[in-house]
Amino acid sequence: VPTGSGLGTSSTLVVSILGAFVEWLGLPLGEYDIAQLAYDIERVDLKMAGGKQDQYAATFGGVNFMEFFGDRVVVNPLRIKKSFLNEIAFDLILYYTKTSRESAKIIEKQIENVKKSDSKPIEAMHALKRHAFDMKKAFIKSEVDQIGTVLHESWLNKKQMAAGISNEVIDNIYQTAIDAGAIGGKISGAGGGGFMMFFAEKANRYSVVKALENLGGEVKNYEFTNSGLFTWTLK
Repeated sequence: VPTGSGLGTSSTLVVSILGAFVEWLGLPLGEYDIAQLAYDIERVDLKMAGGKQDQYAATFGGVNFMEFFGDRVVVNPLRIKKSFLNEIAFDLILYYTKTSRESAKIIEKQIENVKKSDSKPIEAMHALKRHAFDMKKAFIKSEVDQIGTVLHESWLNKKQMAAGISNEVIDNIYQTAIDAGAIGGKISGAGGGGFMMFFAEKANRYSVVKALENLGGEVKNYEFTNSGLFTWTLK
């Protein structure tokens, strides 16, 4: 996966390295311990701006609803029908814009907006939180038709959080996908470049894919997995 993709690759790499040491040295660390340690390495030791979601997503795997209470994190695994996940995997299109960005700078701008008590970005953040609950409901109740709508509303609010999350190129990509039949979408990660995802109903999937590929990017294959970090020893 290319650098600056927005897919949480840096956190995944740190979690993988920690997993190797835990396996090698026989360290008594559980999933929460490893995820927190990965967060401490990136955010505290290396002083890279960002949240906690990437480290926990990489460690736990699967479909989760994650809650953050200051220093405490609760990962709630969601029981999702396999048939529903297969359907979502077909409807969701992962698109590489072939651009990259430095996520830390965008995140630092978001933090600055919060410290200044800028009402517009803060309200956008509250809206994103509400969208997370809406998406949880859609997944649990297998409401496929709600996925695209929530993604679209989430993207509109995400753009209000800080300058640099979107730009002329990204806006053009998004509008092209919508015009081709996508219901909604968003950029992955902090924004500014990297990967985007779009939700399109079955009949419109191929027209959206074609329209996106005509812009010079690349639609990537992917699959959902229930496993996160796992290690083994060769004997």
